[in-house]
Amino acid sequence: MRRIVFNEITVESLDLLVIAGEYSGDEHGATFVKKLKTECPQYNICAIGGDNLERTGVDFLFNLVEFSVVGIAEILHNVQFFSKFLKITCDWIEKYRPKVICFIDFPGLNLRIAKELYRRGISHKAGGNIKLYHYISPQIWAWKAKRRFVIAKYIDSLGTIFPFEKAYYKDTNLDVQFLGHPFLDEDYALPVNYNSDGPILLLPGSRKIAVKKIFPIMLNAVNQIKKFGEIYDLVAIYPDEDILEILQNIYKKYKNISISFVHSGTCTLSACASLMSSGTMALNCALAGIPGVIVYKASTMTYGLAKLLAKVKFLHIANILLNRESAREFLQFSAKPKLVCHALRNCLNDPKILMQAQNDGEELRRLLSVDPQNDVISWIQNALRVP
Repeated sequence: MRRIVFNEITVESLDLLVIAGEYSGDEHGATFVKKLKTECPQYNICAIGGDNLERTGVDFLFNLVEFSVVGIAEILHNVQFFSKFLKITCDWIEKYRPKVICFIDFPGLNLRIAKELYRRGISHKAGGNIKLYHYISPQIWAWKAKRRFVIAKYIDSLGTIFPFEKAYYKDTNLDVQFLGHPFLDEDYALPVNYNSDGPILLLPGSRKIAVKKIFPIMLNAVNQIKKFGEIYDLVAIYPDEDILEILQNIYKKYKNISISFVHSGTCTLSACASLMSSGTMALNCALAGIPGVIVYKASTMTYGLAKLLAKVKFLHIANILLNRESAREFLQFSAKPKLVCHALRNCLNDPKILMQAQNDGEELRRLLSVDPQNDVISWIQNALRVP
């Protein structure tokens, strides 16, 4: 197990600590931290997260995103690490006493930190002076609905990025604010756009175990397209070097496919269609009006439990928001290359599907927008201002 050592901080007093445990949270956190630094340079900020938060220039303590896992089977293999990380983090917080902690998503760990800070009596709800804010609601609308009472007990304020989430907390005393989605922020530029002459984007995700299962299905699906005499450029997107290594090792087995590998933060990408695991980039593609197909596969244990507990019809958040299958979903046992290939060819050749994807993109923008006075920056500023 890797030794957990936090970097030294350069400030005497600390206003805000941001904690993100996975790639999408790291990305969202970096977006608002950069803006907060510009608008309020007087605040001293530290972060635990990934490469995106580290690049903001705040005091960066530890790269937790490197240890991002998903699913029960994967978490069981990492219990020792997360138990040790929990203690070290809470000890650090107790020593340096940030005025506000902003947890970003990753509730399995973040809520445990909140609970331990409450137990130690140093969080605001336990009578201490450290306010605990949680940005991005856990998906209680999909499963673990009772978690809302845990959040209400330990967290001072919850900022949601989807408009329907606030209603799920109406039977608690928790302060819940819809802050708009960060992808609709005026300073955010979508990393993708639609171009009929662009490549097919392959977006297998950011979690190592899932990527190993999903990427071969994608490659087999695009390989079958060639049988119809249709030739497209292919671009696979990766978030970091570890995922790139996994993708390239899988790709070695596919000699007859030519693929370019591009880092997700390198440039704006044009695409005619996309094959996506459900996640951050999938929503970007939906907002850009790019027609696409969702492919997802997890361990048998993880999928079985998710199927048993899930309370939603769809995996892709754009489909959930629109309450219909805007992008076809092929999950677990239905994630077969032949079926995926057929759906992808429809995206490439049916103008009705393209028109619907672009209309859906506009509808999603309307649903996810918010007045700037009620955005995440104002939410954090209010937390830092109020004693």
